[in-house]
Amino acid sequence: MKNPGVVRASRMDWSRNVPVVLLTILTALFISGSSGAQDAIPSPRGAVNDFAGVMSAGDVARTEALAREVLEKTGAAVVVATFSAIGGHDIQEYANRLYSFWGIGKRGQDRGVLIVLVLQERTIWIETGYGVEGVLPDGRVGEILDQKVLPYLKRGEYSRGLASSVEAISGVLAEEAGVTLTDRPEAGRPVGRAAGQRSGGAGSWFLILFILLLLLLMGTRKGREIDPLLFSGARRRAGGDGDFEGFESFGGGFGGFGGGSSGGGGAGRHF
Repeated sequence: MKNPGVVRASRMDWSRNVPVVLLTILTALFISGSSGAQDAIPSPRGAVNDFAGVMSAGDVARTEALAREVLEKTGAAVVVATFSAIGGHDIQEYANRLYSFWGIGKRGQDRGVLIVLVLQERTIWIETGYGVEGVLPDGRVGEILDQKVLPYLKRGEYSRGLASSVEAISGVLAEEAGVTLTDRPEAGRPVGRAAGQRSGGAGSWFLILFILLLLLLMGTRKGREIDPLLFSGARRRAGGDGDFEGFESFGGGFGGFGGGSSGGGGAGRHF
């Protein structure tokens, strides 16, 4: 029969080692999470999601204003997303996944356009929702890229190229709806490149892991209280059957994320 004192001592040694074990696990998770960060699909910030930090502040503001007006007057959501890299994924497949995950456009109408630029692959793709494929067929999207976007991208003027893509697409949507856009900028204005804009995804996860570790070191009882703090918000955003409700409350008040979908239409180019 085991000595009770030895058993108690063994349990105490284990409890003292719990923080060390958890630290090792959290460190491994952080390293693997950082290396795979590009594979994760981020939440939308608004009409402009400049995760690569290539757009000027002025172009971001003007593009967001134009996208809001297009949404109000035509019912179509135009969204931009830039990435430094996407983990080697095919940009067309990634854009389609991103479009569906964000739910661009209103469910059932599917009037949305997603413009994705990836710096590492030097590739741009414009994904169109079901509801705009008639006015923006693949051929017309390709023409917009060739005439209005690629000349800027090939010169490294990414901000200007992205803004020009939104302006051109907005013009097509406005013409179809028979409306005039007051926030549509003049073509050809000089723009600068934004500095110091970065995605804070990895840093945010590191901060969360650090707080978790700190609480665990303060005592296992407090550590057990972390779970509801971390996951209650996620549970509130999920339905009773676990289905995700979408990003209606996200996107900086843009309002263009209503559960829309795309069939994979669109066009892309290397630059």
